[in-house]
Amino acid sequence: MSAATSLAGHFAPSSLPYRDGHIGLVELGEGPTVGYLHGMLGNPGPHAVLEQLAAAGHRVVAPSLPGFTGSSEPDGLRTLHDWVVATSEVIDVAGLTGAPLVASSVGAMMALELAAVRPEAFGPMVLVAPFGLWDDNDPVADPFGTTLSVQRQMLTEDAAASAAFFDDPADLPADMVVEHGVHRYLTRTAAAQLIWPLPEWGLAARLHRVTNPVTLVHGAKDRIIPASYLGRWANALPNVVSTHLVDDAGHQADFDQPAEIAKIAAAAFA
Repeated sequence: MSAATSLAGHFAPSSLPYRDGHIGLVELGEGPTVGYLHGMLGNPGPHAVLEQLAAAGHRVVAPSLPGFTGSSEPDGLRTLHDWVVATSEVIDVAGLTGAPLVASSVGAMMALELAAVRPEAFGPMVLVAPFGLWDDNDPVADPFGTTLSVQRQMLTEDAAASAAFFDDPADLPADMVVEHGVHRYLTRTAAAQLIWPLPEWGLAARLHRVTNPVTLVHGAKDRIIPASYLGRWANALPNVVSTHLVDDAGHQADFDQPAEIAKIAAAAFA
């Protein structure tokens, strides 16, 4: 029994064949298709931002990148180029090519990397606190050089907002608790592969190629990427439609303030 099947309803409820394994997939709602590319917390089931996007009248399709919640462990992903190719394949497998996209954190970074080399991959993009820029005078914090509990505090302002990832569901059978912990470990490992020890892969030199309309969102209380990076992204990207600093939100503002993110996305995709 695959991990995607045995944890159905807790992580990605379904899966699609991908290379020699599978990718986890969450799909909610009806209407025009909108993609969601997760951040460091992966896709711990049909979480609140997906529900809010669906409630706004969208069919939301949220694939998990290799190694993240519900997907097979990555194989042969040694360099950034490997990850960009993998992201491109995942978008195709999930049927999201050309669709509007909400992307967060590491997912937003990968969306930008892919958009720079494959402009048709996405339509308009709403990007929440992307990794990828670096300023020595205002550095990005390392979320991996600390304990799991501190990392949780760095990812969301409200600990309850990340409960679906960090806490074992009350109805989870005892034999699945260990599996849930393994998924947490693999998700954190995959995220670290993308951004540790320094989340700067030269993306700034490629951003002029990102022609998609971009809406930028940043949590005002982001403890990983300072809120000042909202302005840096706005200055670096050629086609920024609007910027939004979200109160009472940490790094994953899509988890802290899902209704606000869905509202911003609905306006961006109207």
